[in-house]
Amino acid sequence: MTGATTVTLLPLDDRPVNTSQVATLAEVAGARLLLPPGHLVPPGGEPGDVDGLSAWLEAAAATSDAVVVSVNQLAFGGFVASRRTVEPLATVLARLDVLRRLRATAPDRPIHAFVTLMRTKAFDDAGAEPPYWATHGRRFFALSRELHQAEHGLPSDAEAARAAVPATSAVDFFTRRMRLHSVQLACIELAAAGVIDTLSILVEDSTVESVSTSEREWLEAWIRRLDLADRLRCLSGADEAAAVLVTRAVLARAGRRVAVAVECVDPDALGRVATYEDVPVGQTVAAQIECVGGELVEDLGAADLVLAVHPPGEPPRDWCRWPVVPDRSDDTAATRLAARVRQLLDAGHRVTVADVADANGSDPALVKALREAGVLRQLAGYGGWNTAGNTIGTAVAQGCVHLLAGTSEQRAGHSRSVIHRLLEDWGYQNLARRAIIESGTLPPTEEVTDVLDARLAELGPVGATVRIRPGSVRFPWNRAFEIDFELEARTREDDGR
Repeated sequence: MTGATTVTLLPLDDRPVNTSQVATLAEVAGARLLLPPGHLVPPGGEPGDVDGLSAWLEAAAATSDAVVVSVNQLAFGGFVASRRTVEPLATVLARLDVLRRLRATAPDRPIHAFVTLMRTKAFDDAGAEPPYWATHGRRFFALSRELHQAEHGLPSDAEAARAAVPATSAVDFFTRRMRLHSVQLACIELAAAGVIDTLSILVEDSTVESVSTSEREWLEAWIRRLDLADRLRCLSGADEAAAVLVTRAVLARAGRRVAVAVECVDPDALGRVATYEDVPVGQTVAAQIECVGGELVEDLGAADLVLAVHPPGEPPRDWCRWPVVPDRSDDTAATRLAARVRQLLDAGHRVTVADVADANGSDPALVKALREAGVLRQLAGYGGWNTAGNTIGTAVAQGCVHLLAGTSEQRAGHSRSVIHRLLEDWGYQNLARRAIIESGTLPPTEEVTDVLDARLAELGPVGATVRIRPGSVRFPWNRAFEIDFELEARTREDDGR
């Protein structure tokens, strides 16, 4: 094939982080991303048209250099659907046959697949779970913990925890997990057979002691037995996977293997486990670098990209869930990291920042320190949203794409993508979203636009280069958790208004 690299993406769902924002990264890299038409992937977590998506995937792949596939979407009709489906396992597994056809028709075309490992949410909220989660979510979370203890030979109250939930609901929940686990095993078999080139099994919203951890260990055992660790991995994350794997595909077509060095002013803190995850954040860093096809190096001089990590803070904070956000009066770590980023940039290094100090939003102290250090405009990437895996993968993908941004237009697009993450992760998630959640109602988008405009101005000179495109602010799933907006270059006319 000639011309720009073309990648087909079957996304996890229709949210911007899985679709339009990935398309932006591809465009920055000089590539073209093919996405399914909207009617096949409905909003709000409603199941996609699996038959229509399979047909679209085959047709789109025929004109592509690489394929990235969400198995949740392919097999179940989406991320939420994979938690809610009641379809027989045989029906679900049959939908993987399209991957065999893709391999048969183009043996050399890379196929990168990803699938999530089902979460056990610690809240009485059935927004994306079966209805019984609204009244028994916390009890299922406790049962998950006690079962993990029992499965690892530790003292456990599993019998009492099981008795606290309806028996029919427990059977339903574990049947759903078993069904998804079977799909994950089927994907490992596809990789062993050479049908798919890489498989990423994403562990979403977990804890160290949970059935998710047990399932991850079972899957990793099979990966080791089959000697597939060079192509298959279990790692923390979910919503960043499309961006990471599309970036991997584009880098491979360009013949680039990115060497990434990690900088953290408190290296021991990389041993901490971030909220909603089950392994130390340093392990997630290494896994996300592997996932993008990069190489982790210790020598700064050999690095194409430096990933500056702001590690999980103590005490932990969650900008979305906890009623009271614990205060951290000591901003030393943020100030030190910003100063180190300044040094790295001055020495000619390309730097991307992964802010995983908090869950569900940026650490305001770090954004302030980076702004005062005058480095925001020079960053090759930034992430500070949702979980540590989401953040790290996003920051790595943005940083790698920066290497391929060859034209002035591509570099301008990359700059907007970094500002977008700053504005969303800090300007919205860190403060605005929290206020909306506490109010219980979605405000008019005009009000949200005014808030984002104010936060954009607070970013300083980098914020002055862009504006929010009028009318672009929206709530994609009609809930506060995620927001969408578009940035465009600010003109002289804008300055004169």
